[in-house]
Amino acid sequence: MTKHNTVDIVGKIVKMLTPLTPEEKERVVNASLMLLGEMDITTKIGKKGGSGNNENSDWPVRAKTWIKQNNLSMEELQQVFLVVEGGVEVIASEIPGKGKREKTYNAYILIGVAKLLATGEPSFDEKSARAFCKSSGCLDVANHALYLKEKGNYFTGVKDKGWILTAPGLKQGALLVKGLNK
Repeated sequence: MTKHNTVDIVGKIVKMLTPLTPEEKERVVNASLMLLGEMDITTKIGKKGGSGNNENSDWPVRAKTWIKQNNLSMEELQQVFLVVEGGVEVIASEIPGKGKREKTYNAYILIGVAKLLATGEPSFDEKSARAFCKSSGCLDVANHALYLKEKGNYFTGVKDKGWILTAPGLKQGALLVKGLNK
């Protein structure tokens, strides 16, 4: 077994976190702990109730209905989403899909699900969805607008006014959460 020099590791982590805001530092540390299995979503939300299952009393009603309809557990949700002050973030390590087009659709769907969990409404703006595509490595600048024109029935809307997940999009979102847990 290789011994790790804790001081060196802490130094590297501090160096990487230094340019971030306090909120960003907290999100990075919490997401890292969750991905390592050291903290669950119920720890982060504290008094907001999570009991380790899908019965979180503070989820918006529409989000609770979606969770129940799709038989999703808190454990499955916490592998894909992180509850943070003021919202829910996607923390999936990769976006499923065979190519950038499919990954773009799935990224938009995951952003819509995150908004559903945070607000009860699966609506989201282009800026946050595009930023998520960029940070996830699936943004194809040359073809992004074309992808959105051919998006199918998973979400509807327009770039300037925002998007909303449809019933098929919400179902696909549940399938993505399940798939990301395999």
